[in-house]
Amino acid sequence: MATDALTPARSRLMRPAFALLWLSETALDIGAALMSFALGVWIFQRTGSAEQFSQAILAAAAPALLMTPLAGVLADRFDRRWVIAGCDLAAAALIVLLATLLFRDSLAVEHLYFFNAAGAIVASVRGPAYRAAVSLIVPKDRLTQASGLIGLTQSLLQIGAPLLAGYVMGAAGLKGVMLIQLILVFAGALAAFGALTRASHAIRGVPVPARLGLVHGTLDSFGSAIRYFRAMPLMLGLAIYTVLQESLLVLTTAMMTPLVLSTHSSDALGLILTCGALGSLAGSALLLLVRVDRRLMVWVLLADALLSLFVLLAGFTTSVPLWCLCAFFALFAGSASGACAGALWMRKTPKARQGSIFALLGALNLLAMCVVMLAGGNLGEHVFEPALAAGGAWADTVGAWVGTGKGRGLGFMFVAGGAGSCLMSLLALLHTRLRRLDELVPDHADDSAPLPLTVQPLAC
Repeated sequence: MATDALTPARSRLMRPAFALLWLSETALDIGAALMSFALGVWIFQRTGSAEQFSQAILAAAAPALLMTPLAGVLADRFDRRWVIAGCDLAAAALIVLLATLLFRDSLAVEHLYFFNAAGAIVASVRGPAYRAAVSLIVPKDRLTQASGLIGLTQSLLQIGAPLLAGYVMGAAGLKGVMLIQLILVFAGALAAFGALTRASHAIRGVPVPARLGLVHGTLDSFGSAIRYFRAMPLMLGLAIYTVLQESLLVLTTAMMTPLVLSTHSSDALGLILTCGALGSLAGSALLLLVRVDRRLMVWVLLADALLSLFVLLAGFTTSVPLWCLCAFFALFAGSASGACAGALWMRKTPKARQGSIFALLGALNLLAMCVVMLAGGNLGEHVFEPALAAGGAWADTVGAWVGTGKGRGLGFMFVAGGAGSCLMSLLALLHTRLRRLDELVPDHADDSAPLPLTVQPLAC
């Protein structure tokens, strides 16, 4: 693929193809934010169990893991327009099915396990195709700005999502939220299809060999991602760091809903999440205004350390204003870190293999999430909460720092997760080669960039 010839035509960030992809992702994300908030409140209000809340999230991970090899080959070897459109239609069908159960008063928590599992399969297939398309449409020196712009718009829309979800839940219930989500899914699907139709060079990563069937193509796609990480150990180090960091933070952010609802109303939760969205908006705006295209790895590590610090602080309080403050600054740092990390992955990975590499990264993240959510849900409800109840085993020791009573076990989980995540970021900053990843790993501007024949050790 001759990407160099395409560069002049794509010199500006806001080309029609990117604008449509931007609108597509925005529509889908705002719908997902509404649905996630509404379903989280619905589950916790009916069960009152942090463990069941975490199990509903876990139900999504295992099926998505099984789809990882197929997601990579679909993103790299098939028409990404139809991959993304097919995923969006499947998502719409799931919402219709869920709405049918709700209108018949048959919806149960167990149905949401199935919904989460099927939705995760759809997302695991769509994600690599979407990210690979963006990396081809946006010039590499504008990838951080593109990520910031997407985050800016999504954050701006998500500021009102929790409050809107709370209002719609009160006025029309979960049915109203589902109707909005259905409209947004169809709008996003049309925008994504239009974007890739305009940018024909982003439709497919590599030609499909006629002799290579789907099964062999899947194995070859997955194997190519493994070979890339073997040849690029620094990128493997980045992958391991990202997986460990995100798994700790996914646990704490997932537990925010039961943590707040254990002592406060859903209105308080909506306010906290809105403040978090404002922080994400500010972080994205910073990257849009301040062009960052050097030392991206250092930016990632510093932002992650700041994010982790505010997660830790959130575990020490039960005050809604302090939670709002922590949510703002945590997501401010998180949006900056995510944009820089995303730009790194899109700049450093070969274009023809990006679907496979992104799919493998998604699988590793899901696997780590399974472990931490399973452990966290059980520890939070059966160990930490009883130990930090009034008169519990830790009431006079740990309880002197984080407090005792309902929700304090989940608060301790925030403290432990934030501390572990912050320590990991600081250790990564001390690792000289990982900190200098931008300089040591070459950009892969096209498919012709060869992998090194020798493997460099991942050493300080």
